[in-house]
Order: sequence, then structure tokens, then C-alpha cells
Amino acid sequence: MDSEIKTNIDKSQEFLKKKDFNNAELILLKNLEVSNESFETFFLLGAISGIKKNLQKAETYLQKAINLNSSHINSILNLAIIQKKMNKKIDSISNFEKVIELDKDNLEGLCGLAQIFEEDEKFTIAETYYKKVLKIEPNHHVANHSYGKLLLKLNQHAQGLKLIEKVSGIIRFQKDNIIL
Repeated sequence: MDSEIKTNIDKSQEFLKKKDFNNAELILLKNLEVSNESFETFFLLGAISGIKKNLQKAETYLQKAINLNSSHINSILNLAIIQKKMNKKIDSISNFEKVIELDKDNLEGLCGLAQIFEEDEKFTIAETYYKKVLKIEPNHHVANHSYGKLLLKLNQHAQGLKLIEKVSGIIRFQKDNIIL
């Protein structure tokens, strides 16, 4: 990797730690003047664009990152999430499935698939994915809450409420979320 590109990536990550996304982005854009072959540059630009809600730009950058490194799970996962937000469900499902191919226990990938199938009212498929998440991580907040709501839709109130109550306690008593 070119030393200027690496230096710029390191500088941008310092800005990212401070949540200064504009300066991080500006530094990374300098890398594109040097080379269009830096996977890390495209990945970080995609992540920043997603955070800034510029979904089209995020999708473009993440696709370029994946073209340079097709096995980077976080690039594929971020792309799937962005595409879900853009209502590109077929592309999003395809990318969530790629994440699962690379890591069969990827909680975000499994949960993302469950949510899409639930939105499409394919409740049996959604339920299968929620159950996989909860088998791996029984306290997964999103899966418990979403699966609980799904069960309520399916008139399985006792079980649905049980899952929702479970995560309500987790939210209220997590150390980082204490309200004084």
C-alpha cells in the first residue's frame, strides 16, 4: 500500500474515533486522487456515507470495496444494510446471504434476513432466522424484540410478550443506559 494512502487512512481513523465524519471523508477522498485500488479507502468512505445518510454514495463505495476484496464481511454486511434502507430487497437479501455464506453465525446477517422476510410477510422464514439468532445469542436485543412482535402478529401473545419483556429488562438495566 502506498505510504500516502496508509497515512491518510490512519488520519481518517483518528477523525472517525472523534466522530468527525466530514474531515475523515475529506482525507479519504485525497486517496482517490492517488489510487482507485485501496479497498480500505472505499470501505471507510462507504461507511461514512452510510452514517451521513447518503445511501446512493454509500452503495457505490461499498460495491467498489467489495470488487477489491470480495470476502470482507463488513463491506458486504454494510452494503446489505444500505440496500435494505434503499428498499432494494432482492439485492439486500443476496448480500445478507453472502454474509451468511462467509460466516454462518453472523448475527447481523441473520437478523437482517429475518427482518426483510417479516416485512414481506413471509413469517415462517422470518421466524426461522430469528430462532437461529436466538440460538446463538439468547439475549440479542433486536432479535428478541422483533421476534416478539412477530409472535404477537401471529397471535402467540404469551410467547411474544415474554421475549419483549426479556429485552425490556436488558435495556433498562444495562450499565451504559442508566438514567439518573
